[in-house]
Amino acid sequence: MKEKLTISEMARLRSLTTETLRHYDRIDLFKPAHVDPATGYRYYSIFQFEILGTIKELRQLGMHTDDIKHFFQERSIARSLDLLKSQHEELQRKLKEWILLEESIREKIGFLEEVTTEGFELQRGQVVLRHFDDRPLLTLDRTVTNNLELCYGILSLENALEEKAPIFASNRLGVLIRSEHLRNRQFDEPSTLFVSYKETNKPSETAVYVAPGGLHACLRCTGEFWERTEGLETLCDYIDRRGCRITGDALQVVQIDITITDRPHEAMFEIQIPVELPAGR
Repeated sequence: MKEKLTISEMARLRSLTTETLRHYDRIDLFKPAHVDPATGYRYYSIFQFEILGTIKELRQLGMHTDDIKHFFQERSIARSLDLLKSQHEELQRKLKEWILLEESIREKIGFLEEVTTEGFELQRGQVVLRHFDDRPLLTLDRTVTNNLELCYGILSLENALEEKAPIFASNRLGVLIRSEHLRNRQFDEPSTLFVSYKETNKPSETAVYVAPGGLHACLRCTGEFWERTEGLETLCDYIDRRGCRITGDALQVVQIDITITDRPHEAMFEIQIPVELPAGR
């Protein structure tokens, strides 16, 4: 056993790298007990083991090196307790973020698995009746008519949500198509951009539009977002033939877009028109 250790020996004893010890020396966090003036070799004392061990453990707790330096200036039971409480609060905050992120990724996986199933594929191009609950949507105060306006609008909505990856691999983004435009078959009229949000990330009430729940005539269409005229014609023809009544604004919801594929034939959106069936049906 010896009191003086080389940098390699000290690093090995504490399961660290020599570069880590050199870094700690450069930032004045943990310096060698002696430096040979002739060779520049660093030598540590075995009696420094406790300090280096504490630094290692505090780093494992997530502390920044600047905070550790400040801690070593005056250690006490009270300061150690405050330190642990602070790190615990930070860990709890990060855990909440990770839990929300895990939930988001799980939902995205479920959504992509759904849209690649045979049953989902078979419904492309077929009008189906589906029921939706009320859906709160975050909207802009302006309409969009082309891809340029769409890009800037999506940026505004993403920033307003303050969520992690809210758009990627999800069916939360779309536009509202006014009921009067549907009835008059004015399919090229401007639309209102929206993104659905979760109650845990509720935005300002003034920006919220609640899409009423109920029965919807739905059609999944392949193609670019603005290539919707044919799909809207198909839906409106279906509604007229069935004697249904359009009861509100339609939702055109992105299903598959450029965020997850660059293959044009995989792009898809769904048009959902709220309807009321004729009496007796």
